[in-house]
Amino acid sequence: ALPFLYTRFCIAETVGEICSDACNAYSLKAANAAAISSLSLGVNYSEIVNVEKNSAGDITLIGIDPLKANSIGQAITAKTKTNLEAELKRGIPLPWLAFSGVKLLAGYGKEVSFKAITISSVKCELNGKFHSVGINQTLHSIYAAVICETNIEIPLSKRTETSRTEILIAESVIVGKVPEIYLVGNADNTG
Repeated sequence: ALPFLYTRFCIAETVGEICSDACNAYSLKAANAAAISSLSLGVNYSEIVNVEKNSAGDITLIGIDPLKANSIGQAITAKTKTNLEAELKRGIPLPWLAFSGVKLLAGYGKEVSFKAITISSVKCELNGKFHSVGINQTLHSIYAAVICETNIEIPLSKRTETSRTEILIAESVIVGKVPEIYLVGNADNTG
């Protein structure tokens, strides 16, 4: 019973923490590389967002083109998953003494490659944020929030690690009176 408890609560905990940190770092790297690749041709704010004004110059409608938004979200999701799979296929380098279960020794020893990690899901949500930047001027920013879930299989234990990365896609200053409902809410779109 003692070896079981030691493996479950000491070794699995130490190895799990190292793998969780690595999964977060790999997810961030994969999402950023996917965004750079997907947006390398440039995304123009006016291609995604349609701003309509009345004759007085007040904003009456801010609409997001769902086809363009979904296309961007799907491209980022697919490339993030591909990038993350490639990173995880190489494995996470773990110092040999991490398997001792003693946290003080976890950073020492020859490195071994830990590969018992799978991707549960990758998704991308496009969010719009509004910020007042002056009289009748509003900054509208569109972000891609990339959420990666990975499963870490450790002997006698399993962990699911979720990481979220926000990447700026496009932004513009809108000149004109923006209704209060836009300033306190978010425009959400899932890709």
